[in-house]
Amino acid sequence: MELAALRERFPALERSMLAWRALARRQTVWLAPNDAQLTLAWCQGRVWEQRCVPLPEDVCRDGLPLQRDALADFLADWLLENGLPPPVVDLVLLLPLQCCHWRLVVPPDAQAPISTEALRSLQPDLGWSLPLPELVLALESSGLPSGSQLLVGAERLLFQSWLAVIEAADLRLERVDGLLPAARRGLLARCEAEGMPLSGDLAWLLQQGSAWRLLVLRDGWPELERVFSSADALRSDLEALLLAWERHAGASSPAMRCWITAPAEARQQLQGGLGGRWAEEAGGARFASLESLALPDPGSEAEAPPPGLDLLEERRRELGLAASVAGVGAGSGAPPARALLLQGSLWGGGLVLASLLLLALMGWQEGQQAQQLAQLMPVEQRVTRAESRLRRLRATTMALRKNNTRLAEQLVAVPSGSALLEQLRRVTPAGVQLQSLRVQGNAIELSGEAQASLDPGPLERINALVLALAALPISESDGVKVVKVTRSGDDGGPVQAVTFSLTWGLDPAARPSLATLKALGADGLARRFQLLQQAGVAL
Repeated sequence: MELAALRERFPALERSMLAWRALARRQTVWLAPNDAQLTLAWCQGRVWEQRCVPLPEDVCRDGLPLQRDALADFLADWLLENGLPPPVVDLVLLLPLQCCHWRLVVPPDAQAPISTEALRSLQPDLGWSLPLPELVLALESSGLPSGSQLLVGAERLLFQSWLAVIEAADLRLERVDGLLPAARRGLLARCEAEGMPLSGDLAWLLQQGSAWRLLVLRDGWPELERVFSSADALRSDLEALLLAWERHAGASSPAMRCWITAPAEARQQLQGGLGGRWAEEAGGARFASLESLALPDPGSEAEAPPPGLDLLEERRRELGLAASVAGVGAGSGAPPARALLLQGSLWGGGLVLASLLLLALMGWQEGQQAQQLAQLMPVEQRVTRAESRLRRLRATTMALRKNNTRLAEQLVAVPSGSALLEQLRRVTPAGVQLQSLRVQGNAIELSGEAQASLDPGPLERINALVLALAALPISESDGVKVVKVTRSGDDGGPVQAVTFSLTWGLDPAARPSLATLKALGADGLARRFQLLQQAGVAL
């Protein structure tokens, strides 16, 4: 089967091959996050790839990551699924537009560029919403004769929040820049590539939600910045502001050029409302967002964007680390990728070798145990046969014991007619004559007659018989019941006798003693009982 067919059939194989190729060298990935999506760019085989990955709701708001762990897991999983293992990624982070402020500063001495430490000691009023201690600062030299520098400040809270996200995603952070400064450098690079270098003034309009930001760049560096709350405010004040700026610049300045960075629909509406110089604005239609300016065009073979500034410089100095040189891939003195790959291969090979040795040891132990088990197999078979014979003997013994017990119980349980009749004779009151006796299982049906002429009367004598039978040890509890009582005699004359019938329930578990049997004259049954006791049969 061809390799391409295998890749289509098993997507995991394709991802594994991409991950293995990525381990051969480190990969620089550019990340530009905002509240709605992550924009990533990287060079794949000399061609730039760019992806916009939508974010779940409430993960990021106003440039601040609210759910750091969730965002870190999301970013790491996406990189891994797209053949960019996090351990080999060098990340260049472009902070959102809300995080950064900038100013063009001119040092007192044009020959000595100012440093961030000097700015912090001077504490100048830059018109920013936050004081300098709450900002992370970085400087970018302009190369102008005045020695001016572009000062960029990022809110420390947002800066540290994004650092925590990158650390949780297990990514190596190469450099941190602002989206707006990176887009400015991208704009300059594209204008120069098209043969239109930015000399003179450029009016640059950026859409920020419902608001608009105006930047006036002179020779590519920001000189004026204004924010308009709505498109209506922009239409009413923009032209007057630009005319005032042109009068301030003088008639000798070249004509102001225009650039709009906004989605196509908003851009067309704005051009129709402004007219004039904005109707002829060209070039910005291909770049609808700051991300498209800051990052290389997807599918192009352009070089990496210019390095610019690094907001990590102050952080590195705070931690006592060596400052990185300018440029992507410089990092903080990281070892070469091949050395890291060799070191990781040695560690991985050692772990694999240790695993193989452990497997071999376990196999040898398994073989030894199998030999011991084979040696013990005959013993086990003999024990099994002995246990089987023992179980059969126990079953036979138990069956014999049950049969003997049943026979003994039957021998003892055989009723003796003489003993029963003797017992009935002893408990039958005077004046009561038993006429019939019939056995029904564990019950005996009795019928008889009681003379009516005696005192006490016939009913009292019948009750006495019932009580006497119920008191016998062989009687069942509540087993004596009178079924029928009938008076007999001439019509209209006195009662001569009372006939009755009753049932007498016997207790099957009751066993008479030897003395009782002998007293009742059941010598044969008493002899059988005595012989069974002497033989040790449990009754």
